[in-house]
Amino acid sequence: SLTYTEVDSYSKQVAAWLQSLDLQKGDRVAVMMPNCLQYMILVAGILRAGFSVTNINPLYTPDELTHQLKDSGSKAIFILENFAHNLEVSLPNMPDLKHVVVTSLGEMLGFKGKIVNIVLRHVKKMVPDYNIPNTTSFKDALSQGKSHAFTPVELTLEDVAFLQYTGGTTGVAKGAILTHGNIVANMQQAGA
Repeated sequence: SLTYTEVDSYSKQVAAWLQSLDLQKGDRVAVMMPNCLQYMILVAGILRAGFSVTNINPLYTPDELTHQLKDSGSKAIFILENFAHNLEVSLPNMPDLKHVVVTSLGEMLGFKGKIVNIVLRHVKKMVPDYNIPNTTSFKDALSQGKSHAFTPVELTLEDVAFLQYTGGTTGVAKGAILTHGNIVANMQQAGA
């Protein structure tokens, strides 16, 4: 579990790290992972930094992944190591993708996480081999983010928060734009 204070602190570190890269406000940052502790931190950090989140289905094939990364124009990706082998296949077709951050399922779980990672990697063999040069680990991105200043970004209701892709049932997946205004309205609807 994470406290609100921890999510605030970690997401600020992710935001500061992202802002230290060669990205501009509104650039797309892809996230390819299931529901895990890192996901909430990343979404909050990407939005805080002034970028747009592009969620990618972890079950995508390399071709589907390539399509979405190209179509969205993603400049960075945060990916669970279980799916990094698919990204390795896609990378030669991704000239705009400059930053790859790889995380493990147990990375935010402390000592228990070390056991989770050993079981997933060596017992269940759920992490296929991959070779992606110049990747950053999630923990390193957090650590480096501590040494950079976070600059709050002014966002309007019209700024793009998410480029959320459809399931592609009628052809290739298409990006649906969700603005910050859409998200705020949805939160108010859910609250009501």
